[in-house]
Amino acid sequence: MQYSPLFDSPENQALLVVCARKTIRNAAIGGIVWGVLNLFIGYAAIHVTLLNVGLLALALLMLGTGIVALTRPSLNALLAEAVVSTLLLFWNISVAILNSLAAGSAHFNPHTLIWPAVAAVFLFQRYLKLGHLKESISGMKLETVKEAAGLCQQLFKSKLKESPNIAEATSKRCRLRLMADSVFCAQRNLAHAFHMNRTTFRECIKDSGKKKIRVVVRHPLGKLTYAFDKKNSDKIRGWLQTSPARIS
Repeated sequence: MQYSPLFDSPENQALLVVCARKTIRNAAIGGIVWGVLNLFIGYAAIHVTLLNVGLLALALLMLGTGIVALTRPSLNALLAEAVVSTLLLFWNISVAILNSLAAGSAHFNPHTLIWPAVAAVFLFQRYLKLGHLKESISGMKLETVKEAAGLCQQLFKSKLKESPNIAEATSKRCRLRLMADSVFCAQRNLAHAFHMNRTTFRECIKDSGKKKIRVVVRHPLGKLTYAFDKKNSDKIRGWLQTSPARIS
């Protein structure tokens, strides 16, 4: 996906790393849940045949890679999760084939492979989505990442009624801080965040003549669309019409 070069700035790179680490941690939680689920399945299945000790081993590996990705989020940890989830998929395919052969049938039930396939695709999709940030994630100082994350969290700690320079989207999942000549945006779940100058932000506003404006941003992690009610739209519109020198 094409995006503006402004996202290559140090500020936006730090925000992208914050978002990437959050995405990796969310995927890690999913991996841990998937590992625990397969542990229970493997424990029950091992009483049927000792071959299922392989499922137990893969489940433990899935659990371990998930814990590593949660405590030390990195693309390598996410890739490890994706690889193990793929091995679990292959294991389930092999078991399904063996069961169908043992039953004397040439067909097997594909429904048992749905969740293993979903898990593998989900993790690899997340890895490919964040692939272009590999150097930034591994090379950025932890202090910089914590500072950027703190700015995002502080944005949502501010009270809207006491903050005339903060606008909130209708969904309440996104907030904008309207600064001197730029805007800082973050989502409540830290999935996306960016810093943008006034001119570029103006270009992202669709239907600026309407009472309720809509902001569309081609973000490196996916296209973002935020809708604002009349009150917050007026706040943004007023900021765009105000001279930077008059904004404190």
